[in-house]
Amino acid sequence: MNKPQAEETITTAFKQLLEKLQAQDEFNPNLVISDLHQLAKSLQTDGSHQINLHTPQQNLEDEYKALAQESLVSYAQTKESVQRINEEQKRALESNVNRDSIHIEQIMHSFSSVHEQIEEQMREANETIKALHQQISILEKSSNLDPLTRTYNRSALDHYLKALCHMEGRVPDSRILLIDIDDFKHVNDTYGHLAGDRVLIFLAKLISSSLRDGDKVFRFGGEEFLVLLNRSSEKACASVARRILEGVRANKLLYKEHQIRITLSIGTATFVQGDTFETFIERADKALYEAKNNGKDQVIVG
Repeated sequence: MNKPQAEETITTAFKQLLEKLQAQDEFNPNLVISDLHQLAKSLQTDGSHQINLHTPQQNLEDEYKALAQESLVSYAQTKESVQRINEEQKRALESNVNRDSIHIEQIMHSFSSVHEQIEEQMREANETIKALHQQISILEKSSNLDPLTRTYNRSALDHYLKALCHMEGRVPDSRILLIDIDDFKHVNDTYGHLAGDRVLIFLAKLISSSLRDGDKVFRFGGEEFLVLLNRSSEKACASVARRILEGVRANKLLYKEHQIRITLSIGTATFVQGDTFETFIERADKALYEAKNNGKDQVIVG
């Protein structure tokens, strides 16, 4: 492995390790040490500059595979049990049908026992399937959430907005707020990136508390959030934006005895029939840019 390859390996590994750390709820030093050992081992092997530190998406895919395998095993076991029960039912019939007198009570008792076993097996199968569905639902939800702010991530935004853009017929009034923290770099440079993370978490909670149940908030970029308002008038949209602005102005974040105050710039846009994902967001982005140029700490309706 030459020097450029080593640099590429270390850079790639560093980025992947950061992504993995951000996705974890708690810091796990053993996993980090294991990943660093893997990196060291790969550097000792010539030509192995493609390193894999198991990104969150890969972990998610592995979990889906494990669930799928579990469901297949459960199905195979249930199928085998039902086949065995059917064989018992067949033997019960054959043991009576060839006799001179048919013992009805014995047959009914055998059938009753067989059906009870079938019902029990089906109950167990249904419970397993229900548990698997719940686990998959949890995985799907976690894969659509930003690990830091617990708001929806960019992947979820792509899904929701593209579905909206492909709706046929009359589309319900939908509006978006594109929200950017003013001078966020100053917060990171002055107080550190951990303080910046606290600000993002604080803002995500404040935005969420300002919305109705059907509205959604997404982490759009580093310090940008996007709010999707469903069935909302222009007046209601402006009211939500003002509520968020006022909430931020009225609150301050305490971090290591420092009081951190922030302001926001917000641009809005209304969905128009024929919009694409890009054109819809572009109008909100232009309104946001105008809010920045006009002095920040304000909302501009696009």
